[in-house]
Amino acid sequence: MCKNILYRITQLLLLTMISCSGSNKEQQDIVAEWVGKEIVIPEGLGFQVGNIPVDYDFDAADFKIVTYVDSTGCTNCRMKLKDWEKVINSFKSSPDVDVNFLMIVGSDKREEIERLVNDNNFHQPVAIDSAGDFSKANPLPSKPEHQTFLLDSDNNVIAIGNPVYNPKIKELYSHLIFDSTDGAQTWGDDENKLCNNPVRSIGVISRGDTVTKLFRLNNVTESDLTLQEITPSCQCVSAKADWKILKSGEHANIEISYVADSVPQQFRRYADVWFKERPNPERLVLHGFIK
Repeated sequence: MCKNILYRITQLLLLTMISCSGSNKEQQDIVAEWVGKEIVIPEGLGFQVGNIPVDYDFDAADFKIVTYVDSTGCTNCRMKLKDWEKVINSFKSSPDVDVNFLMIVGSDKREEIERLVNDNNFHQPVAIDSAGDFSKANPLPSKPEHQTFLLDSDNNVIAIGNPVYNPKIKELYSHLIFDSTDGAQTWGDDENKLCNNPVRSIGVISRGDTVTKLFRLNNVTESDLTLQEITPSCQCVSAKADWKILKSGEHANIEISYVADSVPQQFRRYADVWFKERPNPERLVLHGFIK
């Protein structure tokens, strides 16, 4: 990593962390120790979504977010699964950068963890580390807010902090991830985006299954919008809209369907919704795993 970039990241991270909790010296020590350090993912660690094992190539991404949760106290409170689901989907909204996620739970209570994941409709990869291999390979800081890391493509730490606990950390992660595209992200404008939930995680499905999700578009602009075309990412994706004009201040639905036609793997499919009055489309995304 370039020294100038590393210095800039370190300063941003320090400003963010110091504004949250802990002393200046404590935060400086944590940043100095961890930024640039490699996080080791033990080879024997198995990945699952719910209680279903998945073939997950965690390393195959531009950025990765890894968070560790131990079994002390209220595990459900520490995991914050519903909050993480929203945060992860927001980081998967860009067409220009890939972001992988992994929650590692240090616990020997597999059935309890799987129940919590299923009860919270959490559709992201989890590794239940009953042997404590991850914490042995990576002696972590003691505070939970310092046990989440943003990694580069080589698993080196770019930033530390939990974006679920702290919106400032989430903002920092977003800057580091999306600024890496050098302004290439043009798929929608946050201020005028039409869909508040454009990315959906659908968990694990079998080859041949069809999944359909409904997306609501809200016209927050001052002008009516004319539907021009919906272009799917591939032939396994189809879209249905029974309207042509989305009037200012009103909403309408688009139905996106995906037929799982590939080998067992992680997938990301989308449909771009084009309007005559807008230069860029609204991208609606489905992602998950095929078993």
